[in-house]
Amino acid sequence: MSTQQKDWWGAPRTITNTIANRKISWLELFSDLIYVVIIHSFVENLSEHFSLQGFITFWVLFLFFFNTWTNMVLYFDLHGVPNLRNTCFSLLQIVAVAITATFTTDVFAGHYTGFILAYSFNQLIYMYLYLQTMISDPLHGTTARPFLISYTFGELLFIGSIWAPTPVWQQGLIIFSLLIFVSTVMFESKNFDAEFNRRHIPFNVNPAILERYGLFTMIVLGESLADIIERMAEAHTHLADYNHFVLALLCVIGTWMIYFTLMDERTIEAKRYWPVSLFRGIHRFLIACLTLQSFFISQTLTTGKPVYYHGLLIVCALILLALLTLTRPALFNVHPLPKAKVVTFVIGIGLIGLMSVVPTYLGLFVVDFVFVGLGVYTWIDKD
Repeated sequence: MSTQQKDWWGAPRTITNTIANRKISWLELFSDLIYVVIIHSFVENLSEHFSLQGFITFWVLFLFFFNTWTNMVLYFDLHGVPNLRNTCFSLLQIVAVAITATFTTDVFAGHYTGFILAYSFNQLIYMYLYLQTMISDPLHGTTARPFLISYTFGELLFIGSIWAPTPVWQQGLIIFSLLIFVSTVMFESKNFDAEFNRRHIPFNVNPAILERYGLFTMIVLGESLADIIERMAEAHTHLADYNHFVLALLCVIGTWMIYFTLMDERTIEAKRYWPVSLFRGIHRFLIACLTLQSFFISQTLTTGKPVYYHGLLIVCALILLALLTLTRPALFNVHPLPKAKVVTFVIGIGLIGLMSVVPTYLGLFVVDFVFVGLGVYTWIDKD
């Protein structure tokens, strides 16, 4: 009876039971859809709360939600099985993330209780899932147990912030708990080294995870395109409107060309775990910058204010720098980006920096030239 129940409900896959050439499942694709709305909410709320406080709030929310996404991506990759158990908990987690997303506007307004409770419920789901992996595979406790202890401590602080005596204390506890959540895996690198070496698990980022990062990047770039088209639909009576429209489109197209040309068929391997974790952290920073790029493009075209234009220049330079950091180091790249391309990217970053002293739309033209030019160059000269 117990065997039949186990077969019907299913169990998590052990970490040593790797799937060669794993394909992204339809369930994973569906779970990513909720982040389309979340990214749009970030951009809309930041436009209404563009201040130092609003900017900090954006980063805090982005890191919270992306941490959830990362944990579920890793769970799918390491332990996911196409059974009823995995499907039910994945759908429950989608619902939990959706409920959490409804409190985004409240957080920007300085009201945190609803978000804290909803996010905690969402986080408890995958904490339970990781607990089950340790129960079904006791050897996995080397990494799963410290992970769960750290997250439990972080959750106590996070939920406890509801009763903080002042808003400053509450914000401080929220940020401190966030730091615990996002840094736990990196600080646990020695445990991963021990388990992976003992169980002969390679230190890599497999193609399935790289594909998930690519899909999330497509979500952000899609938000950029949707916002540009929406702005154009509101105002397209003058030739200048079409010029601005084309400038914005080319910036997104150039970003797409560079990212997918550089990341396509890239092999990420290391001798220890922390370089793999570092790669994921840089990718997280890149996607945050892509989200900000969407925001600054929209606001630059809508308002023309220098603060948004300069913000766009900074973010575009950071995007190129992040891409260099992802593709150049031999620490985790089997085929590092050649020096000639590195020099070209550095020149591009320098040109973008110089655009801070020229008129806005001339600067946007040069930024487009840099991004599209780098995209074409990396595509033609692809290794």
